[in-house]
Amino acid sequence: MLILSSLVCSSILVAQNRHSIEIGGDYGELILHSKDIRPIGPSSPYGIGIQYSYWLLKDKSWKYCHCYPRVGVSLNYHNYDNPMVLGYGFPLYGFLEPWYKLSPRLYFTLRGAAGYGWLSKPYDEITNPMNQSYSLHFTPYIMVGTGLGFKLNEHWRTSVQLRYNHSSNGGQREPNKGLNYPTAHLSLSYSWKDISFAAKEKVPRSELTLKKYLQISGFIAGKSIDASHTSYAVPGIELSYTQQFARTSAWTAGLEWINNLAYRKRIEREGLNVDHNEVSALAGHRFLLGNFTFSQMIGVYIYDPYDTTPDWYQRYSLTWFPWEQIGIGTSLKAHGHVAEFLDVRITYRFGLARK
Repeated sequence: MLILSSLVCSSILVAQNRHSIEIGGDYGELILHSKDIRPIGPSSPYGIGIQYSYWLLKDKSWKYCHCYPRVGVSLNYHNYDNPMVLGYGFPLYGFLEPWYKLSPRLYFTLRGAAGYGWLSKPYDEITNPMNQSYSLHFTPYIMVGTGLGFKLNEHWRTSVQLRYNHSSNGGQREPNKGLNYPTAHLSLSYSWKDISFAAKEKVPRSELTLKKYLQISGFIAGKSIDASHTSYAVPGIELSYTQQFARTSAWTAGLEWINNLAYRKRIEREGLNVDHNEVSALAGHRFLLGNFTFSQMIGVYIYDPYDTTPDWYQRYSLTWFPWEQIGIGTSLKAHGHVAEFLDVRITYRFGLARK
């Protein structure tokens, strides 16, 4: 997820208008989603964080979403309320957050974030065998949130959000059940200059140029099959068709092929004569905001001879397009609350006829 931080920083350098700093706190509950982690018992994670934001207030940004988006980076301390087993972490992530105006001072907010965290108590078969949630000190972190923002005056804003936080090894080492914890978040931000959320003329939907395009993404991830330090390459290709139907939304569907070399090694160890390749059909939604796209898709296996996982999975992808046709990004493949792997990818999209 370091890629995302680089993307956000690049956007900050070329963007226009105002910046702000913010401090906030979280409190929530850990989801005991697997029988392997239930023995550690319930816990209530809490945390505090600081962030830097840059507001993208150009007319171009307004045209895309009729909102006031901001990008930024955030450093946080999360205590998992179980010091002997889960310890604590320091997530560092980049984020994208549009604000939609509900009244002169009240706004509806959405946040998507991704990065890495340093976690203090990874699994160790001798010193910490009960931690089935993560096995590495440095671990991918993703978060989504929604809530309300309120402009207090020309310098100060506050916001409340409900957030879903996820940390896991991204399949790089086992065990890898992940940390999943929804939290309530409260924050206060300050800007040196007034951030003017000026009302602008809305472009009628009938005048929008709705995009259609084909997209091909090549990706690669690393995945382990045990608690060792060995990871195996997991390359793949995703082909998809996307049809925009609203200012910031598009439907998408496609096919995905994965050459899972970690499964090949496991099959060799088990002495099986089974193919390690996987093919699946995908469908879902893409959120479009300027040069960024965030997709949420469901995949169903149509070829999966080494059948060791559920028949379907989720895929969450964040892509930045520094050029019209070429994008770079990252994607998480997960079965329920358990992440299988986190990949990095390069995307090329072919524009089709528009209306």
